[in-house]
Amino acid sequence: MLILLDCDIASTFAKIDRIDLLEKLFPKSDIYITSLVYAELLRAKSIGFLFPDKIFSSIRLIALKEEEIEDFRSFSQNKRVHIGEAEGLAVARRRDAVFLTNDSLTVRFSEEYGIKVMDLKDILILIAKRGIVDKTEMTDILKKIEIRDNTWLKGKEEILALFAEKS
Repeated sequence: MLILLDCDIASTFAKIDRIDLLEKLFPKSDIYITSLVYAELLRAKSIGFLFPDKIFSSIRLIALKEEEIEDFRSFSQNKRVHIGEAEGLAVARRRDAVFLTNDSLTVRFSEEYGIKVMDLKDILILIAKRGIVDKTEMTDILKKIEIRDNTWLKGKEEILALFAEKS
């Protein structure tokens, strides 16, 4: 399976030093970022952020193929989709990949176009359901996401409740 990360998802897991969670969640998959996401991360690095290096060292780069360019052009014209996401969505659509994003507009856009998509909450739920981490570790992950990535997670209780169901 091919997995494509948008900049937000890649950044979130890099900021909490847990890109390994994506690798554990999708062990038989190839995980990529696109060239436009790479460029966005380079801009963050150029102003002093260190987290992009964690992404560059573990996530590979994927390029658009000729047959994906038309979808990219079309998607990039949509105001709901950032240009970096448009590139990833074009690849995901043509290669039957899963697109990981934390943008609700992009999730809805993906669903409209039949593109497989998961948001941060979906990813964390799957990590919990597969037992990749225990409840204590998940609690720590959720706190770090809120503090280091300044991301408030809707549905934390739902994620943590999955551990009670296993007991």
